[in-house]
Amino acid sequence: MIWNVDVWREMERLRSEMDNLFSDYGRSAPSAGYPLINVYEDNNNVVVTAELPGATREKVGITFADGILTISGKQEQPASVKNMAALRVERTEGNFEKTVRIATKIDPNGINASFSNGILTITLPKAEEAKPKTITIEAK
Repeated sequence: MIWNVDVWREMERLRSEMDNLFSDYGRSAPSAGYPLINVYEDNNNVVVTAELPGATREKVGITFADGILTISGKQEQPASVKNMAALRVERTEGNFEKTVRIATKIDPNGINASFSNGILTITLPKAEEAKPKTITIEAK
């Protein structure tokens, strides 16, 4: 029996899909998934960054309500590979949604977002009551 190269390619694709199927096993749901995010804080802001390679700002949505920040959108294959057979797929495509609870009280009117080089940056300004206060000690 002579094996066709396409059979080996298909076996490799199936192996890769099985690897992907079990790669998230044991991860906790809140931290797993796409996009990968980092959350930072200083005295005035909470800043969330998200990796969104290949995404466009038109395909990404951001909402903030009741202390929950949600990043959602759709990740698509580049047009240049749509008609090609996949040999390995690690970057997923399709709809995504990631939520993160922001424990600090935020001023929702000052929230802004920017998108550069595949990194989404969301700046959430702290509400005045959440900012640290300096207390002067009176002399007696």
